[in-house]
Amino acid sequence: MVFLLMYPPTLRDITLEMSNLYATQTKGKQLNMSMDELLTFYGILVAAGYSTVPRRRMHWSLDSDVHNESISNAMRRNRFDEIMASLHFADNTKITDDPFFKVRPIFTELNKSYKVMPYPEWLSVDESMIRYYGRHGCKQFIRASSTGYMHHMEPYGGRHTLLPETGLGQGPSVVLGLAEQGEVPQGCKFHHDNLFTSLSLLDEMTKRGYGSCGTMRENQFMRLPRGSSEVLTQGEKLLVRWKDNNIVTMATNMEKNYSETVVKRWNKERRAFDQVQQPQCIKLYNEHMGGVDLHDQQASRYSITIRSKKWWWPIFAWSLNSALVNSFYFYRDVMGGTIDLLTFSRVVAQSLMQKFGTKPLSHGRRSLLAASVQDQARYDQDSHWPINTGNRFLRCRLCDKRTTFACEKCNASLHIECFKKYHGQ
Repeated sequence: MVFLLMYPPTLRDITLEMSNLYATQTKGKQLNMSMDELLTFYGILVAAGYSTVPRRRMHWSLDSDVHNESISNAMRRNRFDEIMASLHFADNTKITDDPFFKVRPIFTELNKSYKVMPYPEWLSVDESMIRYYGRHGCKQFIRASSTGYMHHMEPYGGRHTLLPETGLGQGPSVVLGLAEQGEVPQGCKFHHDNLFTSLSLLDEMTKRGYGSCGTMRENQFMRLPRGSSEVLTQGEKLLVRWKDNNIVTMATNMEKNYSETVVKRWNKERRAFDQVQQPQCIKLYNEHMGGVDLHDQQASRYSITIRSKKWWWPIFAWSLNSALVNSFYFYRDVMGGTIDLLTFSRVVAQSLMQKFGTKPLSHGRRSLLAASVQDQARYDQDSHWPINTGNRFLRCRLCDKRTTFACEKCNASLHIECFKKYHGQ
């Protein structure tokens, strides 16, 4: 399964070992989670992303309006709760001052497994935010991505961010650090926004054999008609200022000679499209910059809805969704698959639950909702008829003794003698 290639065995082994250890250390009991149970746990979380209910435990409810047979047949609800309460990725007795200590193995192992996809020519660098509902100082997230497939990621933790310091500032250090730690081959072309771009970055990227193109912050500008541009060359760098709806300032080391292309822009006054000259570097930037946003969009489509009070849970849940998206791109672009992301997610979830899950011997009691719905029909005194089920092991709903009879409408096991009293007649 391609998903298990992206969410690698090394990370699964760490999770299994640390979760069993955590249960012993903090709860004083053996969790004894197996690898099959962990994979089933993953499958249930993925399924909860596209089959949502307001409360986690409703996935195991027997009520017909919320019952999920795939989930309830894969793992008992109480066992799922035990695994969720003990899930861990690091030994708490070896904690460091790294604010991402508890989830650091996730980033390390996923970055290794994501290298299975070769780097394309065009890459984008951007920041991303993981949805978080609590209070924690480290929520920003920076990563490198191409056209939707994520190759490398690094969480932002202030001075604890594991990226080399270049002396060029935080933004340029991120781009250079991701290129270095991600082992990006020379010749690749990076696109980034004004958070990362500086002229010193372009000089350093040129020395290292990388292309670099990004927007720059510009506070003062002249009034120019749409399509107007100003160009400045400095060594290997090309600086362009172009008037669209707003002024756009771009710096690149990928073009020695300035060139333009024609684009369409809507003219409100004429109520028609105008042909406008656009710098070629801006056209390429627009084409290749959106990789991180595309990955974010795909990962949030069927994001895991099961929540926990642990601060790191959103990062773990996001990692599963991210690995699922990367698996989908690998399946589509390398293996030639044709199904969409939703179908792919369902195949992954069902495969994990059916292959590694264990069907419980019995299900729990009826919910209060089911009892209430049945009681509504119990006293309506309409079309209640006794039938012989032929089953010798039924228990009378009223006296709790064995009977073979039941109410045809209520489906309640009853003696003939108890039938009238049960229905309030």
